[in-house]
Amino acid sequence: PAMPLTALSMGGGQVLRAHGDSSRSMTAFLLAATVNGVLDPLLIFGLGLGLDGAAWASVAARGAGAGYALWAILRFHGGFSRLETPRFLADMRPYFAYAGPAMLTNAATPFGAAYVTRLMADFGDSAVAGYAIVTRLAPVAFAFVFSLSGAVGPIIGQNHGARRYGRVREALAESLRITAIYVLGASAVLFLLSGPIVRAFGAQGDAAELVYWFCGPISLLFFFNGVLFVANAAFNNLGRPLLSTQFNLARHTIGVIPPALAGAALLGAPGALLGQGLGGVIFAALAVWRARRLVDAHEAGEVEERGPKGLVTWLRPFWPFASPRD
Repeated sequence: PAMPLTALSMGGGQVLRAHGDSSRSMTAFLLAATVNGVLDPLLIFGLGLGLDGAAWASVAARGAGAGYALWAILRFHGGFSRLETPRFLADMRPYFAYAGPAMLTNAATPFGAAYVTRLMADFGDSAVAGYAIVTRLAPVAFAFVFSLSGAVGPIIGQNHGARRYGRVREALAESLRITAIYVLGASAVLFLLSGPIVRAFGAQGDAAELVYWFCGPISLLFFFNGVLFVANAAFNNLGRPLLSTQFNLARHTIGVIPPALAGAALLGAPGALLGQGLGGVIFAALAVWRARRLVDAHEAGEVEERGPKGLVTWLRPFWPFASPRD
């Protein structure tokens, strides 16, 4: 029931970012995290509510983030326009033209993770536990990489709108450069802390081995995930959201299943994890190449803006807002 608060918090943060108010957008997310961090121990342990306390802390955090974001929009940016049903319905078509592929893009990632989890199950509970630890470590260790695609997207979109394609190329190049630097630094920290991390989770056997592999060479492969994130942001902001969907689906199917199977056959559970990482190399390279070609085509005036039209054609039988000429 509290999911609408999450949607308001995330949407409000993006509205603030669209106004150029990135500091207050960040504050909304930090406030939610702070409220959660303060209330979790208070409700779980202080009041003895256990998991119920964790749930109520999450609800409060979502409410805090949504409340601050909405307050900032109303206080500093003139609030919202009055809802007009005809305009709202008209806006739904281009909105879902980008939101639809984005949802499919995000759905691909759990599929790949689910397949590798199933593969790990063949090696026992310890391997599954180790993979669970790795999948929890990655978003923390590489949080900057995950956030970079959201930050670079508006920069690409604004310069695309201004037809400053030299700046679009610069944004892509700098994003890849800073991703490489960050991944090298984060991987070095993971390598140095690998022992304490294993002890902190109480990992043993295959679980410990997987954590050591991840904190060693496999963490370096996260660079290619970051490359794909940046390329997807470029596709979304250059009018080709379906390219993001196609590359992400390919990455988490063709780029996971064969290499993970081969790695598992050669090296066991660590090989499956290594194969999952190596599978992203080709698709990351192809995505950057395709993004650069798309920028060149836009600069030459060879690209028709067909993001919304493309998805309406794809989903025409199910699309309630499509006009007859589509």
